[in-house]
Amino acid sequence: MEIRLAHPNEVEQIIGIIEDAKKMLAEDGIDQWQDGYPDEDTIFEDILENRAFVGLIDGEIVAYAALYKGNEASYNDIYEGKWMHNHYMYITFHRVAVSRQYTGQGIAQTFLQGLIEGEKGPDFRCDTHPDNHKMQHLLEKLGFTYCGKVPLSGVRLAYQKIKRSGEKSLFQEISEEDRWMLGATD
Repeated sequence: MEIRLAHPNEVEQIIGIIEDAKKMLAEDGIDQWQDGYPDEDTIFEDILENRAFVGLIDGEIVAYAALYKGNEASYNDIYEGKWMHNHYMYITFHRVAVSRQYTGQGIAQTFLQGLIEGEKGPDFRCDTHPDNHKMQHLLEKLGFTYCGKVPLSGVRLAYQKIKRSGEKSLFQEISEEDRWMLGATD
């Protein structure tokens, strides 16, 4: 799987993946993302802020996530629990989604693990709807620990992972120009 920053011309493809996720949540009886969020403007803002990441298989976008670096204000109000560490700087995953045709294949786990390995910071956080058992299971498989609840879009379950020193990859950022040069042949 190739993991990279998303480009503005990919918003439509990303929205397709988000719409797949919205439908699957609705089919599972979960009201998360059933109010129009996230929308095209949200994804476009993610891209402009360099926090939009995509996972590709054979050049096709199959996964999406937004990575926020820094302090998430609503996370400061955690209740019925506490964070494992109170680092001020951490990375938060938002809007994690996988294309419907790729669900159940471990794509989300591979994608998020790749993002974790590619980031220098040790502290990762994520929240999810109390009824989104699939996401809760995924976070637990990735080594996240349930820490409590945060007041975000109602109530969300808060998870945290402290990356082990061995969770590093040979992450390499490649410019768009270099990417095309690598694929060029004589």
